[in-house]
Amino acid sequence: MLVMRGLLALFAPFSLHSASWRRNRSTIFVLLLAVGGLAAQSQKPAPGKASSRLASAIERTLDQGHDAILPPHVSHLLGISPDEHEVPVKQFVEMGAPIRGFEVSTAEHNDVVMFVESLDKKDRTFYLVSSRGVLRKVLSIIDGVGYDRPPTAADKAAFEPEKQHWLDVLAPKQP
Repeated sequence: MLVMRGLLALFAPFSLHSASWRRNRSTIFVLLLAVGGLAAQSQKPAPGKASSRLASAIERTLDQGHDAILPPHVSHLLGISPDEHEVPVKQFVEMGAPIRGFEVSTAEHNDVVMFVESLDKKDRTFYLVSSRGVLRKVLSIIDGVGYDRPPTAADKAAFEPEKQHWLDVLAPKQP
């Protein structure tokens, strides 16, 4: 908004029909394009290695992952589906102890869910992550009861190894 006000003040002496306007319109047009380009670039963060690896992991999951559904109660508690609908996802799952999963919503690629499930403890943790790798929400399901919350410091510490695991599996570092 401030840029627009500044431009209006800059061009106030020019009338659309004046000789000054006709002489300088190409210069003014180039200036406007430059300002618009700078504004657009300032909104894009510089991609880091981790975020580009996550983008590769997301792309690989969408291309090669298995079709699955995020259950309505999980999608609702994570805030992905406010009306408790199933959310179609593409996923990779590792069966073992614990069970691990990496899921990407097919409708909204910015909704990435990583989960860890311990069958013997009857404990599941879901991490809702943005496509840039920002942990947005955590859902713990203990004995069938879900507890959603904004991420705590402990959640962030537990999430980092999970994120690293999936980066190593889906988007290994190139030598």
